[in-house]
Amino acid sequence: MFTFVEYDSNINYRELDCTPGLFHEALKYVLRGESRFHVHNEGAADFDMCYDDNDWYTKADPACPDSDFYKSELFFPPYYFYDETDLEKINMYILDGFQEVFFEEANEYSLVLADLILKHTNLQVTFRDRKVTLFPWLKDKVVLCFIPEKEKSIYVQKSFYPVYNTPDRFCSLGLFHSMFILQWITDLPKKDLKYVELTIRKTEGIGSVLNTYLKAQEALEKMGIKIYIAPGSTRYTDKLLTTYFKIDEKPEDADETNTAFVKCFNCFALNNFTQRNTRCISLDVIKPALLNDMKEYADLLLGNKKTLGVLLRGTDFIIANFEDSFHPSDIDRCISLIAERMEKYNYDRIFVATEDDYYLSKMLKAFPHKVITVSQERHKVEDFKNLKYISDLEKETHSEEAYQASIEDTTVNYIYAMYMLSRCESFLANCMCNGVWIAEAFNEGKFIHKDIVSMMDDTQS
Repeated sequence: MFTFVEYDSNINYRELDCTPGLFHEALKYVLRGESRFHVHNEGAADFDMCYDDNDWYTKADPACPDSDFYKSELFFPPYYFYDETDLEKINMYILDGFQEVFFEEANEYSLVLADLILKHTNLQVTFRDRKVTLFPWLKDKVVLCFIPEKEKSIYVQKSFYPVYNTPDRFCSLGLFHSMFILQWITDLPKKDLKYVELTIRKTEGIGSVLNTYLKAQEALEKMGIKIYIAPGSTRYTDKLLTTYFKIDEKPEDADETNTAFVKCFNCFALNNFTQRNTRCISLDVIKPALLNDMKEYADLLLGNKKTLGVLLRGTDFIIANFEDSFHPSDIDRCISLIAERMEKYNYDRIFVATEDDYYLSKMLKAFPHKVITVSQERHKVEDFKNLKYISDLEKETHSEEAYQASIEDTTVNYIYAMYMLSRCESFLANCMCNGVWIAEAFNEGKFIHKDIVSMMDDTQS
């Protein structure tokens, strides 16, 4: 991404003219290793233009989460090439329902987006940064102000914005990527694009696999494009996925002439294009045989008992160093809060879903004869001394044949646990995670009380 600074006459950088094609011209030289340019501006002040790699720029931002989940893979593509005239492959619908787009900073992407919005919508475009007036094709068309003027505004801030499902808040990189993502994933013309093949990294759990697939499916349906998961790409066998879940297999006619092949998971999943969609895992995605078995099991185990469902995420979730609501709350605090609710609401029992052996032992000790759970393989934080993910631990401790059998057993038991949580009267979790979204989706909004302990003050209901 290009940003703009004061002209430095002490160094001889390549000189470019301030025209609408400025950024595309400069990107040709970025590919040759240049990163700063003198910009000659007819009738206005000359200035310098500096290039920063998008991924480096994002990860250096203090607002970017300090977690390997985010930092171990490409976050934003470099966008050396893009075409603001190819409207068929620009997601203009992201702007629907708004009256204004407000930009804090004038940079390459905010200027490209401003020009695009002014040419093809009736939205007002406003800037806080007066550097926008350096560009003659925009200076008389935008409004300068300190805050948005319209009630329904998209706010585009300078610093990285780490939320991906808010329709009215972005950073400029985030908004640009969400709108131009189809141009990143393929050079095929929109008329030829029939499928997207999504490679999902093997560290992703079943909740992430299904949620990403379903949200992307909804996003692409709007464009007449179908999605399928790249065969063999996840930690789960293709047979497992299609046996238990309603997931499309690779179409027979999918090939390089009609398919975009997405290899970078974060770039595709962590943006508004994918995450803003409401579709997520639900009971509808589970095959009838598994669903019927789970219903019978829950009827037998829970009966008419008044049950509090508790989700305790630990082990690799702690190691991942997630922040804010995604950071697991202290187990002793959770136990104290669970005890309060047991006394206040007179629950008969507690259903505990956790992959953490230490957490389960603490719960059994704190609430003797009250805790029920499903059988599953559990671990301790100490098991991850030289590892990052449960998938790494599973591979280290099992032969290949035993590993595949273990994955199937763990997956089915996990879905059982989430379904059991959804059948409880109320729900408490020690942090936000895919399990929370799955339990809520399975429950369909029927929990009488729901608490996410790590942000208790905001989420009690």
